Amino acid sequence: MTDNTPLKQDFRHAMASCAAGVHVITTDGAAGRYGITMTAVSSITDEPPTVMLCINRSAAIIPILQTNRDLCINVLSAGQQDVAEHFAGITQLSPEERFEYHIWHRGGSGQLQVEGALAHMHGRIVAQHDIGTHCVFYVEISEIKVHDAERAPALVYFRRHFHGLA
Repeated sequence: MTDNTPLKQDFRHAMASCAAGVHVITTDGAAGRYGITMTAVSSITDEPPTVMLCINRSAAIIPILQTNRDLCINVLSAGQQDVAEHFAGITQLSPEERFEYHIWHRGGSGQLQVEGALAHMHGRIVAQHDIGTHCVFYVEISEIKVHDAERAPALVYFRRHFHGLA
């Protein structure tokens, strides 16, 4: 399927009509530090707690995740649109500069978590497979911190724009 086939474009338009939570995935280890904004994050099972990440195979984070294996899923609040934009590459900051504009802490796993996120989930990639243009990573979660859910709405992506979800 080429980039301009009607089916591919219709699929993209249909998926843009599905609101999705916004996350920044961070990893730090032997292959270096990196982060990426994602909406293709989904729970799979709670025994053991496992999450699926779908990332385009051309993304620079792929070889870094394959080497580091450990990561943190930061669930962003509506007030963190700037974080989402930086890690999506919208602001043209370099991968290292993206980390300089926000306050970071390390969780028990040693992975970076952005201050103010609604939740942090630390885990390790336990499996991977490729489908079409994407790598699917299965991440077993070992540490979870949920912050005061009453204080802030979630950040969602809907019809190619960020929105706060009250």
